[in-house]
Amino acid sequence: MDRPKIQVIVRKRPLTASEIKKKETDIVDITSRESLIVREDKQKVDLTKFTEGHNFLYDQVYDETATNQEIYQFCIQPLISAAFEGSHITCFAYGQTGSGKTYTMLGESRVPGLYLLASQDVFERVSANSHKLKILISFYEIYCAKIHDLLNERQQLVAREDANQKVNIVGLMETEVSTVEDLMRIIGFGLSNRVVGVTGANDESSRSHAVLNISLKLGRKLVGKVSFIDLAGSERGADTVDNSKQTRIDGAEINKSLLALKECIRALDQDKKHTPFRGSILTQVLKDSFTGKSKTVMIANISPSSGDVEHTLNTLRYADRVKELKKGNKSPRGVQDILADSLLLPRKPSTVTKVQEKKKPQTAKVNSQPTGANRLLATRSRSSTTEDSLGKYLNPNWRAMNEQDLQEMSETHEKLIAKILNEEEELITSHKQHIDTIVDIVKEEMILLNNVDKPGSDVEDYVGSLNRILERKIEGIRELQAKLNTFSSDINTEGLLSRRFYQFQNEVLDLQGTEENDGAFNDY
Repeated sequence: MDRPKIQVIVRKRPLTASEIKKKETDIVDITSRESLIVREDKQKVDLTKFTEGHNFLYDQVYDETATNQEIYQFCIQPLISAAFEGSHITCFAYGQTGSGKTYTMLGESRVPGLYLLASQDVFERVSANSHKLKILISFYEIYCAKIHDLLNERQQLVAREDANQKVNIVGLMETEVSTVEDLMRIIGFGLSNRVVGVTGANDESSRSHAVLNISLKLGRKLVGKVSFIDLAGSERGADTVDNSKQTRIDGAEINKSLLALKECIRALDQDKKHTPFRGSILTQVLKDSFTGKSKTVMIANISPSSGDVEHTLNTLRYADRVKELKKGNKSPRGVQDILADSLLLPRKPSTVTKVQEKKKPQTAKVNSQPTGANRLLATRSRSSTTEDSLGKYLNPNWRAMNEQDLQEMSETHEKLIAKILNEEEELITSHKQHIDTIVDIVKEEMILLNNVDKPGSDVEDYVGSLNRILERKIEGIRELQAKLNTFSSDINTEGLLSRRFYQFQNEVLDLQGTEENDGAFNDY
């Protein structure tokens, strides 16, 4: 029987020694090969404690006794042969930092991970193949919407789409390997260059998505590809709000790319005609993982510790929504569901009211694709709308009263983050250009000084030339300073908006929790 295009696997790690020392308990029960329950301790408004059970269903669920070999044998190995038949095999590792992603992908000294096990299989099949297939490896990371080559001193690269609508990473280094040992050595070198950072959840959280490609080529022709994507640590926004502004920007970009990835995998699972791979840089460069002959496995790694219950639920909800149609849930997502997805919160029970079922009257579309002056006006209008929204949300008297307010505030924050990232790139480019200009000006000044020292030189020409040089310097500094001031102002605005957002988010969630507990208590 053919395997499905997308499989979602959950792997539970054992409790660590430090967790046992803290007297934290195992709150994850594996009820079958496809299901599990998370037991979350809660408290009613009358301070009565109770335990709520969260049920989840996936393609495969593995407990803490499962080995990397077992997971590889049942989930990845059957797909390797498809790579030799022209398919693109993609394996994602997702989860909170410290949940076992690295152990699953890399393993330990005497415990091979999925990287090594897949490499061994690939080399064995190549050696048994009569054709002279070459094995090439590329390794890069996506950090803050920028692509960096981990095998070439983290050189920044760009992704471009060619005439055949294939996305290519320009300048990406591809290295041919002949042994498993060479491949693992290169992977180790690449991982040493990967970006990590401190968050509220982990002191060394992966702040980038690492993409490892093992390509099979016959001459220049690509026969197949196996890709392993170690996704960035999935911390909640609340875990990064107290860290640096850069960490918050990292977190916003990580969440944006994870949400775009989820929608692409859902489209793949549902055989949709359109796949929204342009939602982020991550999904753009992985376009061939969602189109054509492709098979995907997502491994969600979770911690069983009672101290990590929120992180565990977040991971499971994300994995659940990646492929929720297998349970027959075809109801459309409402505004509350979209917000819950974006914040990785529990969805409310789906109740379709008459108001929700009522269709809006269709209106004629005019200038749906603005061009020229219309596009410029539209861009200015969006910018003006964003500035108006910022003023509204930064007003000390404004409060978020419901989920709709949070949703709109979250969208404004995302637009501000995108603006900051563009400003950062423009500022760095302008700074480099300014340095080049200063170098040229210094050369002119040296020539000017040499000429004025010569007998019979014209002092008035010297004064006029020096005055023009100084004016150019001042003008360049003013332009660079203006961009720096705008960038700094938006960075500070983002910090204030981020703090207010999470403050309102907690207030709204606390209010909803109080209402739900009040109802439960009254029923009781």
